[in-house]
Amino acid sequence: MVLEISQETFNNAVKENVEILGLSEEEALEEAIKQFEAQGVDLTNIIKNPMSSEENEGITEIVQKLERLQKSKSQDATINDTLELLKAECDKGIAQRVAAGKADAYYVLLNIYETFNEKTVQTNTLKTLIALMTMQPDLLDARGVEFIINNLKDQNQDPQLQRLILKWTKECCVAHEMNRQKIFDAHIVDIIKGFLTENTPNEVIREALSVSRALVLDDDIRVEFGKAHEHARVIASETLCAIMSLLSKFKSEEQINIDILLTLTALMVRSEFCKKVDDAGGLELLKSVMETFANSDKIIKNSFKLIKALAGNDECKAHMFTKGFASVMANSLLSSMKSAPAVTAGLAAVAAVTLRNPENANALYQANIADIIVDAMKYYSKEKSVQKAASWAIRNMVSRNKHQSAKFLELGVEELLMEDLKKFKDIEYDVKAALRDLGCNVTLKEEWTGKGGALTTGFRRDND
Repeated sequence: MVLEISQETFNNAVKENVEILGLSEEEALEEAIKQFEAQGVDLTNIIKNPMSSEENEGITEIVQKLERLQKSKSQDATINDTLELLKAECDKGIAQRVAAGKADAYYVLLNIYETFNEKTVQTNTLKTLIALMTMQPDLLDARGVEFIINNLKDQNQDPQLQRLILKWTKECCVAHEMNRQKIFDAHIVDIIKGFLTENTPNEVIREALSVSRALVLDDDIRVEFGKAHEHARVIASETLCAIMSLLSKFKSEEQINIDILLTLTALMVRSEFCKKVDDAGGLELLKSVMETFANSDKIIKNSFKLIKALAGNDECKAHMFTKGFASVMANSLLSSMKSAPAVTAGLAAVAAVTLRNPENANALYQANIADIIVDAMKYYSKEKSVQKAASWAIRNMVSRNKHQSAKFLELGVEELLMEDLKKFKDIEYDVKAALRDLGCNVTLKEEWTGKGGALTTGFRRDND
């Protein structure tokens, strides 16, 4: 279980380091951080550079001014200027956002939005709310959830305001499991589904997809078990068909395709959903996207991630290669060779589609994937992520197709893998697995002798 402390406890520790140990403020701060981290305390939400009292008072005064303007219903330029001033303060950092939150900025902003039925004021209010709650989602309460749902349900709502409300909703979900559950339980999935149509403005669709992904995050270290899988199951069941329809409607628009690919990948938590994408013509659409945006590293990277996710279904994995994915994957790896993230994703996808599937491995082999894998290893000789993914790909390519080993060895892959063993100790298992399946002089190290010793994993060379 992760240990947490209050801001007050942290501040007192810094103060004691100054008063008792005679350290400077900078040294006292550094020492306090070291002390708590050594104890396993999570300091993510702790302000490590507290503001001066003058700065804190300045933020409080801005919030109080907004409250006065709201109560007087003074709808002039002053309120917009003051909102922008508070947003600027919140944009400076977490210390300023915490100070604004303690001054009740959250409630004041909700009151302003509900008091002034004017687009500019409401737009500035939402932008300020987003700035206030970025990495500070704890402020959300039942009123905020109701605010989100009611405003998103309003069919007469301005698209720009809808986009900002969705953006704020996403910020409320990041790193906060309880917020995710409250928003999900308020039936936001039904609302999101309504946004996933070709008649909805692109920016609103993109934010709706972003909320979908935020609802399936598992990033709140304060919660031992979340509901990411359950949320993904429901969202996939309700929205997959609509998302697939969007993929066919927006074939030429790069940004929305990136969001669609990211969302589909996040939702592929069950084999049945991979099959559903296949049945809906998703493989043909994915192939078309990769061909259309062959020069977009972001599209290619996220397409490879989706391929890896879809490979979780054996039937779907087999269908890919009856639809020409071998040449598309090979060409995409070549076209994105200068992007390490895209290459890493591509090699991981190769590993996924060839796992226990010699037919796919043969198809990729015929598409000269061996040359491309070795070229990638040479080009990114210092990139551990590339070398690890390449090791997986090689292992799965040759494990059931031993005839391919000769080609890899001819290209000099053994020397490259041996160099990896010297440079990257923490991927030793992956590299030696590839060497073993290539038929190189590597044998499995005994992992457990049954004598009560520590469990170790790895390989050893015969001459070690």
